[in-house]
Amino acid sequence: MLDDLRPLIASFYPYLKAIHVFSAALWSFSTVVAWIQFLKPALVAARRNPGDEALRARRNEAMRRFDRGAVIEHVALVVLIITAGLMLWVGGFDLTRLSYVTGKVWLGILVILPMEAIDIYLSHLGGNKDRLLAAGDSEHFERIMHLHWIFFRVTEPIIVVLIPITFFIAIVKPF
Repeated sequence: MLDDLRPLIASFYPYLKAIHVFSAALWSFSTVVAWIQFLKPALVAARRNPGDEALRARRNEAMRRFDRGAVIEHVALVVLIITAGLMLWVGGFDLTRLSYVTGKVWLGILVILPMEAIDIYLSHLGGNKDRLLAAGDSEHFERIMHLHWIFFRVTEPIIVVLIPITFFIAIVKPF
């Protein structure tokens, strides 16, 4: 049955690729401005002045809004994974030999997926700031905020390097 679908899906390959590239761009850049211009400065200011309630409130609001905005990033990630899988299947790519495709796939599997799994947890599941604030558990909220801060500190340099490398591999196809 699946083999019967392959020619049909193959006829839409250019559209799959376009959706894939658009999703890659959304995943890569949807939260960049919010992080650089709003969330990071709010987090840094609140960490420098832990007793300042106004800075803490600004930090909390920035994080809550950032988490809501990250939905775009995470939906784009799901579309990116689905389109990648379909293109790999339809294109019959051999993932056992080194190529630009395997380079991107392994970066995705080894770096992006674990990182995004943690991000999704911290933004939408157990670390959802709206739910934590609504529950009134300020101690748990602060623990999650601290974990999210550590997550951002670790992943920011990875993302700054990974995204350009991934786009370079996809466009130049160096191997």
